[in-house]
Amino acid sequence: MESSERLVRIFGREYPREALVSRLFYLCFFASYGSLFPLLGIYFKQLGMNASQAGFLLGSRPLVEFASSPFWGSFADRFRKGKLLLMFSLASFIIFTLAIGFVQPLTPFCIMKPLNSTSECLYLEQAGQIIHGGALGYLKEATGIGRKKRQTPQLIDTIIDLSSYEREEDMVPGLAPEVITRDKVCNYEEAIYGVLITPPHSTRVYRKPAVEQVFLLLLLLTILGEFFSSPGLALADSVTLTYVSDEPKKFGQIRLLGSMGWGLAMFIMGIGLDYSETFRNHPCPTKNTTEKNYTLCFVTCSLFMLAAMFVATQFRFGSEQRPDEVGCAVIDTRIDEIAPAVAEKARTRQLQLEHSEGSLWLATIKALLRGHAAVYLLALTTIGFGAGIIFGFLFWHLQDFGGSPILFGVASVINHGSEIAAYFFCFQFINKFGHIKIMYFCLIANIFRFLIISLLTNPWMVLPLQAIQGITLATCWASASSYISLIAPPQLKSTAQTLCMLLFHGIGKGFGSIVGGFIITSVGTRMTFQIYSVIALIVLTLNIVTNRLFKHDGVKYSQNFEEDEIAGTLISAPQGIPMHHGEGKLTDAFNQTSVTNANYGAIGPDPTQQAYDRYVSAPYD
Repeated sequence: MESSERLVRIFGREYPREALVSRLFYLCFFASYGSLFPLLGIYFKQLGMNASQAGFLLGSRPLVEFASSPFWGSFADRFRKGKLLLMFSLASFIIFTLAIGFVQPLTPFCIMKPLNSTSECLYLEQAGQIIHGGALGYLKEATGIGRKKRQTPQLIDTIIDLSSYEREEDMVPGLAPEVITRDKVCNYEEAIYGVLITPPHSTRVYRKPAVEQVFLLLLLLTILGEFFSSPGLALADSVTLTYVSDEPKKFGQIRLLGSMGWGLAMFIMGIGLDYSETFRNHPCPTKNTTEKNYTLCFVTCSLFMLAAMFVATQFRFGSEQRPDEVGCAVIDTRIDEIAPAVAEKARTRQLQLEHSEGSLWLATIKALLRGHAAVYLLALTTIGFGAGIIFGFLFWHLQDFGGSPILFGVASVINHGSEIAAYFFCFQFINKFGHIKIMYFCLIANIFRFLIISLLTNPWMVLPLQAIQGITLATCWASASSYISLIAPPQLKSTAQTLCMLLFHGIGKGFGSIVGGFIITSVGTRMTFQIYSVIALIVLTLNIVTNRLFKHDGVKYSQNFEEDEIAGTLISAPQGIPMHHGEGKLTDAFNQTSVTNANYGAIGPDPTQQAYDRYVSAPYD
């Protein structure tokens, strides 16, 4: 391949130039995401939003991404301006991200406790009785120039964070913001001040209508920003797949730098936020608060994406795939790591394609959303749903127990470190236990992980659970994407892969944040995590029962090969029949099924077919 001849020497080692460019791009691109997006939930919380509003802002992103994918695929296919579209996408990300950072509700009031008062009464005070006007304001204050104001109490000593006055036994983790009432603030009158709210871990007091207006504006910016920036990663993946077309397994190794960039950027941001308590012209300044200045995150995110944009100028575009088809190609890059026995076992459950003249989507839904495939996809969606809840609200929950940004950074490093480790070993697990049992293990891990998180009072105890999360998500996706590819009718393989991605990354993660946010608003994070554990337990039970008791999907099963059986030897296919592999090509290793013998759903007509038929049972009625 021509690209392999262009080498770059670094520290005595030579690397293909194109692969190095892709590695640097993924490092910067995902570092940009990692420096901000895991913290957006608690940033919205600090703006006075409740969990349902924050969840809607977070969960809308994957939904918009999937909804816009066909449009950008057609656009790229028609105009063939891949690099220009990539630059536009990355620039849009920077512009809309910075815009989101500038949108904040006004802070009209602070809550004050009189210095020398023995009363437990708290009072509302007009915000902003501090130095205004930037450097000029400080100069006037220092020199005494300007209009003299009457002496007022030193607000820096008397302004309080209302959440710090809440009794521990009265706290419901995850419920935010707190509504100001006369029981808590003595001079509050709703008729005069309107409905006021204050976020936990902050001294600011907002008007509720102002927060709702900011939410709507942020939602608009989020939807537009995600729409215009969504083709960026798919285009980069498309170019990288072209670079490694002779050795597609290298694609995953190149993408690993993205996980490293995400984790390390989040770790650095955690340390930085612990020292970011200084605000320029804060309206309610005090030293006794855990409020953080997230401007650092927005700036760092934009700088990393600017670096990714610079690196992307070195991409060489040619005959790449459409952005909306890249996801399926990414799944195919590791399919030949499935052991022949495990792949053959999955193919014995391959679903029949009923005659349908409708759309491919309708045919795929009819084929997959029934029997064992339906409950398997339900389990996959449940895992994605849990990932959406954790992404949006784990730090939201831990913050109420004293979790600091540096804890969040360490947790992110552990999560992505375990994800990287799982990349190297996940297919060994799949080959050892099979696709069905792997899904069982992932559901069991989620049941116990969410249950334990709900019971924690020491936020640092979440770190071991983050290692489990990284392994669970990476292994679950590797197993599900390969299994669905194997059991789907061959003509519908690409559509089935897209459906798999939609259920896990789109509906699962998107609605996980949205629905999880609504539940948290009502009952708090602790109860929400427990509810998810119960749901995962129900889905696990449904999968086990379906796979053990119901074996009738128009598919013939081997009499000697039970559904929950570990796939014996990994050297040969079931019943000792070898599986044909091509010369390392994905199409030969993957597309081995044929519709000619759809009743069996096994390997198409070949010299071994008659031998295989002797070991296949009659179809179940």
